[in-house]
Amino acid sequence: MKKKIEVRVLSHIYWVMALIVLTAASSLSLEHPLLLLMLLGLVGLFILASKFETITFDGKQVIRQGVLAFLETFLSGQKPQIALDKIEMVATEAIRSRRGLRHIKYLYKVAISGSSVQLIVMVNGAKNNSKRHLLVRELFNLLPETKLDPRSSELKQYLNDLPSNHALIEVANSVASSELEKKDSLPTLILRRAANSLKLEGEMQKALQCFSLAYKKESRNAQLLYEMARFFRSLAMIDSPRLLSRSRACLRLAAFLAKNEPQLLERIGETYFERLDYKLAARCFSRALMVEPMLYRANIGLAEIALRDGKLAHVAHFYSAAANVSKDRAQRELANREANYYERLCSDEDYFEAEISRINKLKSFQWARDWSSLLLIISWMLALFTGLFSTNLGTFAWSIVFSSSLVWVASILFSFHYGQRQP
Repeated sequence: MKKKIEVRVLSHIYWVMALIVLTAASSLSLEHPLLLLMLLGLVGLFILASKFETITFDGKQVIRQGVLAFLETFLSGQKPQIALDKIEMVATEAIRSRRGLRHIKYLYKVAISGSSVQLIVMVNGAKNNSKRHLLVRELFNLLPETKLDPRSSELKQYLNDLPSNHALIEVANSVASSELEKKDSLPTLILRRAANSLKLEGEMQKALQCFSLAYKKESRNAQLLYEMARFFRSLAMIDSPRLLSRSRACLRLAAFLAKNEPQLLERIGETYFERLDYKLAARCFSRALMVEPMLYRANIGLAEIALRDGKLAHVAHFYSAAANVSKDRAQRELANREANYYERLCSDEDYFEAEISRINKLKSFQWARDWSSLLLIISWMLALFTGLFSTNLGTFAWSIVFSSSLVWVASILFSFHYGQRQP
């Protein structure tokens, strides 16, 4: 990859908060024109600076650049950039919203972590061949599969299938048609690819038809059943909760059939983990390790399950095992760092108590951040209307808006501070 890819990454939340703070401060400073002018100038500079807030990827490192990135570097002392060989893991979150009766809009939040830095790229599933798609696709193709979570792996396949998107749509159309000859001639692999691509684009009805035909052809295909389980889960989250039972059935059958497929068992275990079914997740991870002891993500999964059971010694053991089986330097460093951390928690009581205190404070500030942001938006909406009927009530509402915005900013800063582990 020779050409550098650059995309704008400023989140909409910054625009919303800037608008709220500006209107609140303007309402409180009507008697001070000079202060209002200064605020307008600061917001103008913020809007101008936001045009240059970008993430770039040149094939060797991912870098966030801009005024906010500079401020983040100034506050944390660490540049928001990650070299390709320093990336430890990539996690993708799907944000769903409905468009009409049959179409679902997907927005994907891709979190790239490594070297104590996390960079976020938002990918719109509906906008094909955008620069964000290109950046994420090139990055995913250069990373080993062990660094991608299940949804990132699905997104990677979808982005690589975009050039043949029209062909996959033709496959879906032929499945929807009544011509049996066309249906019978379609290979299961093509049907699966079409179904997964349509799912990530939000065309759930067409994806269901492709999955149904593929299942009729190969009802005991473990990989197909795993993909169908994830599809039914996605569909149930926004359309029919009753499909959750069908998703669980597909996943159980996939786990039963994937006896000699350790990588698939590993992915099934991660899917169970996502659903908070830790017992079945641990069973899949253990079965995968019995077949292939050199699985990194299976060991990490068992460590995370042990952590939720409060077994810190087991956590350290599984992280050490993950470090021993990994061939990637960044993953080894991550696993060794976690193993040393939990070993110290087990052996040093003072450090354990200090970490418990830090985590409790972190949770308190995160609670304050969440509630202050909610209060900020609600009070801002009230202030816009109450000011029309009562000057005193409007001034009081704007005071709440301004105060809650300060609490929101302060809680973010303290959350960042207490989010760092004790040395």
